[in-house]
Amino acid sequence: MRANAAEVAEVWSSARRVVEDVEVRAWLFSRGLNAGDVDDRGLARVLPEGVLLPRWARFMGQAWSQSGHRLIVPLWSDSGALASLHARSVRPDVQPAHKAASPAGAEVRGLVMADALARRLLAGVALADGVPTSELVARNGLWVMEGLPDFLTRATDYSDADETAPAVLGVLSGSWSLAIAARVPDGTTVAIETHQDAAGDRYARTIAASLTGRCRLKRDNTGRAE
Repeated sequence: MRANAAEVAEVWSSARRVVEDVEVRAWLFSRGLNAGDVDDRGLARVLPEGVLLPRWARFMGQAWSQSGHRLIVPLWSDSGALASLHARSVRPDVQPAHKAASPAGAEVRGLVMADALARRLLAGVALADGVPTSELVARNGLWVMEGLPDFLTRATDYSDADETAPAVLGVLSGSWSLAIAARVPDGTTVAIETHQDAAGDRYARTIAASLTGRCRLKRDNTGRAE
């Protein structure tokens, strides 16, 4: 069972802009990210310290707003619906195993992070000029990134006005599904950029297996997309 959709929407809509929080801006800067770029694209928001949250928004018994997991990003379904949230700790001394949090007791499999173009692709919504989003993605390509920092990095690499910018999806453990793969147009160049470890290799193989034969896949020997 996933987190309650109405509660997810309420938490997301009530969160603050990342440019308004000193601690979050510092965390983003430490990852080579510009808070303004992240904010302009609507990729992440910040939970105020001490804000009341639903029971699922907790980590090791503490609410995300208390545990330090105050940077939140939306997770989208294969139909482009806001379905859940992923949280990241912005505390500098956090242990690696404690840096990320998904809703406690709630399913997030099959949900992905997505930039604006990728969200339109998932939802099957046409562009403002009426051109099908699938046509633009087939022409410009798709990046699939692993983890929040890499997703934010790739999703802010391109100008909002760049008409040749690719779509960007971000995956966590269990994110990729056949339903997500089915949204990728035939003939799309898909750059798979997962981590250089055993888990990253498994993710890459899963993604590639679902797209082989109808998309052009790019991933070099180091595990980095070209």
